[in-house]
Amino acid sequence: MPKLDSSSLIDVQPGLTNWRRWPMRWDYGTGLIDIQRGLTSWRTWSMLAWNDIRRRYRRSSLGQFWLTLSMAMTIGGLGFVYSHLFRTDVTSYLPYLAVTFVSWGIISSLVNESCTAFSENENLLRQLALPRSIFIFRVIARTFMVAAHNALIIPVVFIYFGVGVNMNLLWLAVGLALVIVNGFWFGFFIAIVCARFRDVPQIVTNVMQVVFFITPVMFQPELLPESGRSLMKWNPFANFLEVLRDPILGVQPSSWALTTCFLIAVVGFVMVVPFASRYAPRVVYWL
Repeated sequence: MPKLDSSSLIDVQPGLTNWRRWPMRWDYGTGLIDIQRGLTSWRTWSMLAWNDIRRRYRRSSLGQFWLTLSMAMTIGGLGFVYSHLFRTDVTSYLPYLAVTFVSWGIISSLVNESCTAFSENENLLRQLALPRSIFIFRVIARTFMVAAHNALIIPVVFIYFGVGVNMNLLWLAVGLALVIVNGFWFGFFIAIVCARFRDVPQIVTNVMQVVFFITPVMFQPELLPESGRSLMKWNPFANFLEVLRDPILGVQPSSWALTTCFLIAVVGFVMVVPFASRYAPRVVYWL
C-alpha cells in the first residue's frame, strides 16, 4: 500500500489549513467553466432574483413600487434640506441627488448583498450541484430589478425641473458594463470570503457606511477644493459612481474614471478566477 504524505492530505482537506496555503495555484479552467455554466443558466438566476422581490412584498398593495416610493421620499426630503445646507440651487441639486441615489443604490447593493450570496442559499447549495456563480448573477439581477423601479424617479424629477438629456447618455451603456463586471468579480470574491469568515459581512457593511460619506453622493464634487477633487480621483467608488451618474446628467465621464474602472475590472477578474477555482467548490463545507 503506497504511503500518503502530509502534503497530499492537505490538498483534499477543506478546512482552514488549506485556506492558508500559499502560493495559490493559478487554475483558470474550473473558475471559467463555473462562470460559463452560470451565464447559460440565466433563466434560473433571473427567476430566483424576481422571486426574491416578489416574496419581499407579497400581499402588499403597491408591491415592488414601495421601493420607488421609499427612495422618492428620501430624495425629496434630503434634497430640500441639503440644498440649503450646501447653499445650492435646489433646481440643480435635486436632479443630481436623484441620479446619485439611484446609482449609489446599485453600487452599495452589489457590495452588501454579495456578502450573503452563499449563506442565504445554504439549502440550495447543500442539495443541488449548481455553479457557484449563479448566486452572484442572482444578486446582480436582483439589484438591477430594484434599480429599474427606482430609476422611475429620475425622469419625473427631470421633467419637473426642466432638465434635459443629450447624446452623452449613450455612455451609460459603458458605465453599466463596467459596474456589472466589477460587481461580479468583487461579489464572487467577497461571497467566498464571507462564507468562510462570518464576521466579514458586518465589517463590509460598516465600511460601506463610511464610504457613503466620503463619496460624492450627498454633495457635488464641484463643492470641494482643488485638492479634495484630486484626492477624490483615488476613491474607486467615486469613479464607479461617476460612470453611472455623469451620462444621465448629460456629461461625458472623465477618461480617468473610465480607465480606472476598466483597469480594476481587468485586474480583479484575472485575480478572482483562480481564487474561485480553488475555493468556490469548498463553500458548501463552510455553510
